[in-house]
Amino acid sequence: MTLREETEWVETVEAGWNTLVGCDPKRILQVALGAKAGEESAWPYGDGRAAEKIVSAVIYDAGPKN
Repeated sequence: MTLREETEWVETVEAGWNTLVGCDPKRILQVALGAKAGEESAWPYGDGRAAEKIVSAVIYDAGPKN
């Protein structure tokens, strides 16, 4: 839950992982008490292996040319 009226991370709201609640104590309590365990879903930010893939590509490109 985000205690703001807007977020730069709209993907989290669209995916249902996040709820914008603002600063209203009643709304915060309502959302907190209604929170459920998350479900697995698509991860919009990739698989967490970007650096490994970049290094592999750089090593491949820097390798010997035949």
